[in-house]
Amino acid sequence: MQVLQQFRKTLLPSAGTQPEIRPWYPVRLLGLYRLFIAILLCALFFSGVAEEELGAVNRQLFANCAALYTGLAILWLLLIHLRTPDYQIQVYAQIAIDILLLGLMMRASGGSGSGLGILLLVHIGAAVLLLGGLAGLLFASFASALILIDQIYTHLTTGIPGSPYSKVAALCAVFFSTAVLLEILQRRIRESELLAEQRGLDIENLAQLNEQIIQQMQSGVIVADHDKQIRLINRAARLQLGDRNHDVPFALEALSNELAIRYHIWHDNPRRKPSRIRLPGSPFELQPHFTPLGPAGGAGTLIILEDATPYSRESQNIKLASLGRLTASIAHEIRNPLSAIQHASQLLGESDALESKDKRLSEIIAQQCERMNTVIENIMQLSLKEKITPDTIALFKWLLDFKKEFCGHYNLAESDITVHTEPDIDEPIIYFDPSQLHQIVWNLCANSLKYGKDKKGKTRLKLTIGFSRDGNSHYLDVIDHGPGVPAEIQDQIFEPFFSSSNTSPGLGLYIVRELCEFNQAHIRYVPSRRVGAVFRIQFSNSIPG
Repeated sequence: MQVLQQFRKTLLPSAGTQPEIRPWYPVRLLGLYRLFIAILLCALFFSGVAEEELGAVNRQLFANCAALYTGLAILWLLLIHLRTPDYQIQVYAQIAIDILLLGLMMRASGGSGSGLGILLLVHIGAAVLLLGGLAGLLFASFASALILIDQIYTHLTTGIPGSPYSKVAALCAVFFSTAVLLEILQRRIRESELLAEQRGLDIENLAQLNEQIIQQMQSGVIVADHDKQIRLINRAARLQLGDRNHDVPFALEALSNELAIRYHIWHDNPRRKPSRIRLPGSPFELQPHFTPLGPAGGAGTLIILEDATPYSRESQNIKLASLGRLTASIAHEIRNPLSAIQHASQLLGESDALESKDKRLSEIIAQQCERMNTVIENIMQLSLKEKITPDTIALFKWLLDFKKEFCGHYNLAESDITVHTEPDIDEPIIYFDPSQLHQIVWNLCANSLKYGKDKKGKTRLKLTIGFSRDGNSHYLDVIDHGPGVPAEIQDQIFEPFFSSSNTSPGLGLYIVRELCEFNQAHIRYVPSRRVGAVFRIQFSNSIPG
């Protein structure tokens, strides 16, 4: 039994070298070839064209074998189409019967000298290619045995060999050489296929790894072809340019017209550094970098979008720090003479000898001195940057107390300010410096009193507490019913010394932003069509109550 199993493993291909699904297409080609040869032999024999070569020794045997060969060729094609019986049984049976019938027709035509022996090479090669292993040598031995038996039988019965033994030996050698060479060739082809498949898997894995790396990069990555069609774009680039709908490939202009303009400028002059991109409503300031791919950029262009916001902010902070130290020193030196001017103006305004026009000038001097003093106090406050002392604050209760204080200070009715909490939100607890939170909310509400009056000239404020599901923290919206902030200046309102009014130093919202950042919070302007201005403070240190 062990010998039989070992013999079967030798003849049949192993599971590790052959796929489970057999290649029926080559078997079908072999069946068509078999039918063609069978019809050709029958046509040549029965038409009398090759009567001197085919069936020269035994015409009846040749006729029977040719007819049987043709019938079996048709039957094999049907079984191949039905794929029954299974692959190995069909191939072994077909090739064995083919060699047997061809051997008998060769015997009926005068042995190896008839030239039909060359047809056996095709079936021996088919055994190697379709079955693998040592099946080719098995059928080469079978074909050689048929030829040798025929040669010896003819020699013993007639006394004259049908063909020279050298020719028979050469034909048998061709059988074995064909089997061996095709087996070697098939093994190399199989190894090459396995190597190519492994290389393909490695390339595919590498491509997936590269795609994952590109998608996880913080910088935006875009690959555009020579027709400016985007072939690759990562998540960072989509986020930076606000794109969520396009499927590659699509035009570069559809992604960003500003980026397309800079691409054209770079394409015309590659040495020129592209300018930065700042899209309306976007928090990113992007610096594009263009790199040609392939010879002379024939493979397209690699576009890297670098977020320059941290560099701009760092540069601005450095400049502001230097400016703060300088202005703090200047402010300290200005304070004393400014106090003297303000005191002198007050004394001058109390004089009875002044005319009404001179008193008006005195009032202007006092107002401008007060404004200058406010600017100096703000600058001194920023330059000192006192350490924060955060504490837990019950935000809703704190806002109710703040509302009473603010309304009392500005003589407002309590109905002018409403404190609201979104549904399904319990009492939020935040971690913040109480004095700085008071200054932040006070400045925002004071701005709303100044700029947020409705069409009737009345001020209505709404303080809304919400919960950000994405950020997992609470936020506070300060909302008025005025005209809101124009879209063209929404990105500038938190910059220092920016103001849309000639009577404001432009430091209020900048100080608010700085105080929020001191407490690890973030403030931004939220555009709204239903109400006026909406300023949202996003708390990072909040605890659901």
